[in-house]
Amino acid sequence: MSRDDQAEDYQMVEDGYLSEQFVKRLTGDFDLTCVIHIHAKNTGIENLGCVYMCENLVSLDVGYNRVKDLSPLFKLQSLQLLDLSNNKLTSLKGLEYMPTLSSLNISGNELSSLESLKLLETIPNLRKLILRDGNISNPVCHLNSYPNKLKALLPDLTMLDFRYLKGELSSTFRSLDEIDSSLREDKVSIQDIPPSRPVVSPSFWEEDFFDDLDLNMKIRYLKETLNTVYVEKYRMEETMAVLEEEDKQTLQRLASQLKCSPEQDKPPSS
Repeated sequence: MSRDDQAEDYQMVEDGYLSEQFVKRLTGDFDLTCVIHIHAKNTGIENLGCVYMCENLVSLDVGYNRVKDLSPLFKLQSLQLLDLSNNKLTSLKGLEYMPTLSSLNISGNELSSLESLKLLETIPNLRKLILRDGNISNPVCHLNSYPNKLKALLPDLTMLDFRYLKGELSSTFRSLDEIDSSLREDKVSIQDIPPSRPVVSPSFWEEDFFDDLDLNMKIRYLKETLNTVYVEKYRMEETMAVLEEEDKQTLQRLASQLKCSPEQDKPPSS
């Protein structure tokens, strides 16, 4: 069963509990140690139940459920991608010391303080963190200087809330943020800004609405466009990582099943 078909083929979990039977039906694997990907978004999960039995799990998506307790995740020492968006989390207890976790989406929960996020310091390979996805966020996201404080807490992050902090085009986001902030504080007079010069041919834009926007709206439009591009880039990277891991696991499984004797590899005698 492919991941794309999973959402259509399973029923809601019974009594909010993620059971062995549900995972087997969802993934098609009857040995839970062989499960490497679980996509169980919006299935009524309240208790992560047997997920700890999936010891080789690489990717887990349980977004849009009612999860409050993360303690069943403690054995998932191979987990790399974790989506807990839109649940009922007030604490991240249970995510401590996950050695391979690199991407975490916890947007749309009830995390209200930076103190509740300090546990993330114990995750050595965490690089991508999402607490806010558009209008879906956490109360902590409304605190003053929230991004700066979180970057200080987690200096190795490369992405926060779909914005790249390091590497390719991260400086572009910073520049747009600075310009936007200055405009909001009325530190820049639009009359003082020299006319812009076209950097593409006049036929580049299919519509001419961009020229009709004032400077504030142009800045916001560019930021939204860049953000959309990077959201899609991020999702493609996550998908590719899962596919690569599935291919690796499949090859390992096939190799373990093949029992070829040395004689089988010899060419036939003449």
